[in-house]
Amino acid sequence: MGLKKYAAVQADDCILNVQWAGDHLCVTPVTGATLVIDKEGEITSALPDHGLGNGASSATPDLIATCGFDGRVRFHSLPACEPVAEVKLGRSVIERVVWSPDGQHLAVGFGKNLLVLDRKGETVATFGEHQTSVTDAAWNPKSAREVAAVSGGGARMWRLGATEPFAKFDWGGASLSVAWSPDGRWLVTGDQTASVHLYDFNRDYPLHIQGYETKVKAMAFSPDGKKLATGGSPMVTVWDCTPKNGPEGSTPSQLQFHQGDVEAIAWSPDGKYLATGDILGRLVLSANDKPVSAFQGENNITSLAWNADSTLLAVGDGDGLVVVFQAV
Repeated sequence: MGLKKYAAVQADDCILNVQWAGDHLCVTPVTGATLVIDKEGEITSALPDHGLGNGASSATPDLIATCGFDGRVRFHSLPACEPVAEVKLGRSVIERVVWSPDGQHLAVGFGKNLLVLDRKGETVATFGEHQTSVTDAAWNPKSAREVAAVSGGGARMWRLGATEPFAKFDWGGASLSVAWSPDGRWLVTGDQTASVHLYDFNRDYPLHIQGYETKVKAMAFSPDGKKLATGGSPMVTVWDCTPKNGPEGSTPSQLQFHQGDVEAIAWSPDGKYLATGDILGRLVLSANDKPVSAFQGENNITSLAWNADSTLLAVGDGDGLVVVFQAV
């Protein structure tokens, strides 16, 4: 298994996130236009920016939602990128938006509220009770009506049509990111402190994992939900989530493939490979806890995304460069 450069494009600023939408790649920089790239590596559209800064966008195969510092959410069709709707929510910064698994609802962190919009931009739910501003959201891959939001020191799990969270867990500190395992069993948060916190839906049980060298800056579940990879320091830690008690009491795999702090992690959809990228520009592809390929770039890697059939890997860096690699 190796990586071959397939295409490269230059955005205006550091890459916030890259995401595949079918055969198209959506590239969102911190400032400047969000780019849409076709399967040949050509830029087909440049979507308007959001003033002083963009938030992380989210795409379905036929619709991309962008957001940012102007308090707006914009919808454009894919691949034509024609305007569909624009919603002005207020003055709060919108850091990210996230589509539900069925592509019918969009989660938006707006101040201390989590809003859910439909495909026309209409608000269908407003969930409050968050201690501080909502920093991230994740949908249950097994239920397109369940969504989790994190803010200062905790998570709330909501169900569309309900007014109270159906589950929650709290702790001190500030939660920055959240992910829901593909099998629906686990919710994991990455925090400002050097720790991750998991909620086991099977047991209605919180699990706190501490002892990291730095705060956790990247985390990703394997496609089958059996493994959780986390990064922040040069070491990538991979936890086994299959036992009855999950990672509790187990010894994780520790992958020492990097010299710089790891800030981007992505499993290939077929589950065979784990891609990790660090602040020194090193990209490593591993399988079964062993490196199989590597590439050294010039700038810190900020975002990684595989396409649906695991043949292409998009890599965004701190200088606005996006390189698409072909798995060969």
